[in-house]
Amino acid sequence: MARKRIARLQDDPRWPDFIKRFAFDLNRFAFEVCGQNSTWQQIDLFNSVQDPGSRTSVVSGHGTGKSRSLGIIATWHLLCFLMSNTLITAPKIEQVQNVSWKEITDIKDHIQSGQYGWICDYYKVEDERVYVNGFKKQWFVIAKTAPRGQPENLAGMHRDWYMVIADEASGIPDANFGVLTGGLTDKRNRMLMTSQGTRNTGFFYDTHHKLSKSRGGPWNNLAFNSEESPLVSMEWILEKRNEYGGIDDPQYQIKVRGIFPENLVGQLLSRSALEKTIGQCSLKPGEDFGWLVLVDVGAGEYRDKTVVIIAKVVGNGQPHEHDARRVHIVDVPICSNTISETTLIGEIQQIMGRLSNATLAIDGGGIGGPLIKRLRDHHGLPHTIKILWGNPCFKKALKEVFFNQRAQAMVTVARAAKAGQLSIDKHAFHDSRHQTELLDQGSRIPYHFNDKAQYVIESKRSKEWEGLPSPDIWDAISFAYLEEVHYIVSDAVDGERPPDARKATAERLQDEVEAALAAAGIAA
Repeated sequence: MARKRIARLQDDPRWPDFIKRFAFDLNRFAFEVCGQNSTWQQIDLFNSVQDPGSRTSVVSGHGTGKSRSLGIIATWHLLCFLMSNTLITAPKIEQVQNVSWKEITDIKDHIQSGQYGWICDYYKVEDERVYVNGFKKQWFVIAKTAPRGQPENLAGMHRDWYMVIADEASGIPDANFGVLTGGLTDKRNRMLMTSQGTRNTGFFYDTHHKLSKSRGGPWNNLAFNSEESPLVSMEWILEKRNEYGGIDDPQYQIKVRGIFPENLVGQLLSRSALEKTIGQCSLKPGEDFGWLVLVDVGAGEYRDKTVVIIAKVVGNGQPHEHDARRVHIVDVPICSNTISETTLIGEIQQIMGRLSNATLAIDGGGIGGPLIKRLRDHHGLPHTIKILWGNPCFKKALKEVFFNQRAQAMVTVARAAKAGQLSIDKHAFHDSRHQTELLDQGSRIPYHFNDKAQYVIESKRSKEWEGLPSPDIWDAISFAYLEEVHYIVSDAVDGERPPDARKATAERLQDEVEAALAAAGIAA
């Protein structure tokens, strides 16, 4: 005869034995209930979390099983403790739903098919809440975040068996942690944080340093290195070493080694590395190349110059790929904060007309937009690319690494310079002061990593740019490394320079000056 179903979990005679077996043995719960053969890193995590009142903070690389572990921990806390509450938070609610909720759902499906499948009859998984039947508002796991500046949205949670799980914790505002930790009023309350080490300031960082147990604090800090995880293949490790430019690259240290790099913020390229690009040639003799004309349009203010760069280009890949892009700067005919739009258009026409199959890549933001329209509508320049590098990258692999196209271009050109894939002709600059400006600009690009461990170039309006030069020349050079900037192989022979580029530019500017003086009645 079929056994009568019991309405409440706490009334099921099997539950007391379930609690005795698993409530304080999270590793056993993971293996016997969830069917997981845990790695040594996951075992360390479960051992840390299972103690009542535990405080655990994990900095981790990719692929260490962290997301699965969070799902197991949330399910364990729900099923093993009467009237327990678990709050899972992250910088954005979508992160919780797309990661933790997926794992919780998969785990329930697995439990259902095992010897403890009976317990699945007693809880439900909904979009933002997992709860024990009959106790939707009293015994649950919930997903909750707070808009920046409104940490009070996370307030009001108190319980004997209460747990906070903060995923991607490095990206959560510190004010939110003040509210979250304020709710841990009972000695049995637990808190777990996991994240990549995307910044070396803030509460999450402090739990691995001044608030850690080794320094007298309450936090047990763990570091999960992807290189040491049996879940991560050596092929993936080697791929990332190549992609990020070696084990010392901060992004490799964040996403693979699971550490807080010392150089999380600062500059992308040293001055000495940039100096080595001058007087070299990254192209091989006799290989096919294309012409790029790179234009950054300035507003004409003191710190904001219009720059035109002529470059040879080979390859289309990222610096670590076999077809890596290599760029050789041949000429910088314009670097001026006084050139008029009409003169600039004439110069661009002249340059494009002298070069075989040249591609024009021009800044499309601000006043560059109308300039591009004039060039296209009235001057017939078919191979023109409008640069809007505030937009996200196109390729998925690049989206994961870079916040936008600007970050992709700036980081890639820096990597290319260090790899010998960028070179600058020693005669490229008309004025030696412009070469000095380039060295100042390219070696002083401030950046940081966001909570997704993406490169972000600081906004020019930010405090990080205070006192730094506007990087007009470096901006223009970096256009050559944008994923959308393609080229057509030139019909010209190798070694060709733009014919009379310097002379033509000097004569045109001289004509403009003389015309202005004549209009003012002043003899040249």
